[in-house]
Amino acid sequence: MTTAAIVPTTLMRQVIEGMRWLGGHTRDPEATWRVWAEGRAVPIPVGNGFVVVQLPEALGRAAVRALAGNAPSLVGPVLVNHSKGVVEVLVPIAPAVWQGPGAELLDGSRMVKCPPPSRRADGRDWLYLPRALPGRPAVLTDPYRLAEAVSVARSQLMAAGYQFGP
Repeated sequence: MTTAAIVPTTLMRQVIEGMRWLGGHTRDPEATWRVWAEGRAVPIPVGNGFVVVQLPEALGRAAVRALAGNAPSLVGPVLVNHSKGVVEVLVPIAPAVWQGPGAELLDGSRMVKCPPPSRRADGRDWLYLPRALPGRPAVLTDPYRLAEAVSVARSQLMAAGYQFGP
């Protein structure tokens, strides 16, 4: 068997485990999988194991590109909310400071709608799918690395004339 034949199977297992980890944050993980099988998004409570950094789409995509360019395996789950024009990055609960135009930290009082792994639902899809090893928590983006990437991306976008909201 070639390495190329092993990689997709390994990645698929990591994604299944990552989605299992994410669905485990709901009251009824089995119902979560049924809803995902129907192609619908599921609201997942934020604050128990992860929080969400929400960024304007252009800034979020630029920051995630910068992170992935250096170490794609260290980029955790990233959602694109097309209806709001934002990127949502799942990060571990940490004392990172989020500031600047458009950046918002969604904490334990919020929910994040997560589509199934294979398609867009409710105007959302995955830029990076959740991944985990069996019995382990999902890979989450390091909040400090994300903060650095956001700062660099913000500077680059502003130099290119990008206007952030009010």
